Amino acid sequence: MKKFLLITMIFLLYPTAVISATQGQDYSPANVKVLLNGRQLVFDQEPVVFEDRILVPIRTLVESLGATVEWQSPNVNIKKGTTEIVLSVGSKTTLRNRKIFFMEQTPIIINGRTMVSLRFIAEVLGANVTWDENTKTVSILCDEIFIEIQEGNKSDNYYKLFDPIIGPTSGPGPEEAELYILKQGLLKSVSDSVYTPTRFVEYGSYDTMVSGIDDLGREKYIWLTKDKYTGEISVTGTALPKEGLSEETVLSILEKKGINKADIKKIYAAPYIKNQIVWFIIAEQENKKYYYCLDFHTGDVIIDNTTSL
Repeated sequence: MKKFLLITMIFLLYPTAVISATQGQDYSPANVKVLLNGRQLVFDQEPVVFEDRILVPIRTLVESLGATVEWQSPNVNIKKGTTEIVLSVGSKTTLRNRKIFFMEQTPIIINGRTMVSLRFIAEVLGANVTWDENTKTVSILCDEIFIEIQEGNKSDNYYKLFDPIIGPTSGPGPEEAELYILKQGLLKSVSDSVYTPTRFVEYGSYDTMVSGIDDLGREKYIWLTKDKYTGEISVTGTALPKEGLSEETVLSILEKKGINKADIKKIYAAPYIKNQIVWFIIAEQENKKYYYCLDFHTGDVIIDNTTSL
């Protein structure tokens, strides 16, 4: 029976705390004007200054920039075209197109409204933000298409620009993956298949890793993905275990960083980008969570991030 890795539905961005006005946070009215392409935005909760950052209600800002916002507790999902952002109230960790970023200011809740950093959200959605100290005005500049959206005149360009991408990418099922591998002559025999998450996003996209023996008698790993529109299967990466770092070697490298085997919650090899295989490690220690990414062949550190639990 083939062994499969069950992809646990964990939330990478799970907040450490929900910060709200009732918790005595030190924020104050921003007393600023916010202009989008010269037109003033009106918010149902006035902008505030919190830890030297201007925060505004997320929905008004996001929708004015032609994007959509959706709550999937505890996360907030923002989408515009091919850009996808996932953030959580009370957490500085955010994802942009499945890559981990860290915000300078955590989202907070004030009077039932989720407040976010104006500059961060606007710029990550492709707009340009400037500040006029004399007039206390924030100016957001973006394509004129967004003004058309605000006025309800959604042209054909709107639908072309924001053609939705539905759901995560995935690898083929076990039988389909093995049949493809053998039919294409990529391996002489197959020994196992597992699902491996794409990067650290375990609840999103994944590849199918098939292991077996090639024509030269070598043990080999091959990762596959399947186009969700066409059904076409393609190879995202390959590796020879004997030419790369073993899991034991990776553990010894982490021990030098103060991470013990008992601290590790997840460790797996997978493509970082096409044909670049790396070791992904997620570890927890006391009140911190660690994300490491080591080159499969050299052990060079590609990602070394730490967040608070």
